[in-house]
Amino acid sequence: MTAAQWIEVDGEVLAAIKDAAEPFVDNPNRVLRRLFGLPEIERDRTAPMPSKIARAPRSSLLPLHEFELAILRAVSEAGGEASRSRLLEVLGPALENRLTDLDREPLTSGKLRWQTRVDQARNRLVERGLLESRHRGVWKLTEAGVEDLDRRLQSQAPAAERRAGR
Repeated sequence: MTAAQWIEVDGEVLAAIKDAAEPFVDNPNRVLRRLFGLPEIERDRTAPMPSKIARAPRSSLLPLHEFELAILRAVSEAGGEASRSRLLEVLGPALENRLTDLDREPLTSGKLRWQTRVDQARNRLVERGLLESRHRGVWKLTEAGVEDLDRRLQSQAPAAERRAGR
């Protein structure tokens, strides 16, 4: 094997490499070797080895929208504002029956995967203006968040009635 060389690629080429990559297994060198029909090499020193905890397939985790609803509901029930730590205490039991085995796994960071997904869902809610964080670690429901929660709960009620045969 020859010594590793550095090349620059534009964003479009990098995106194509990422599309062809197997997440958390491939690095650009492995992708290009496969695309060019070159044999795999045993000791690929062009990039660090992937994390020991593989990315979970999306269908194997509780969907983020379910975390979002649980967060909105928990913040609302806490009076419209609550600390992250308090919300995790409430969300754990509230989501317990819906979390998958993979949601319960610890990550390399030491956090449980579901706790990280709570943070991801919170970020999505903030981006959509449904939650805000004026103080570090404190999540506050916005007026838009109150309206969204009401809308979600109203849409769940008819579905529950249909399932009950009403």
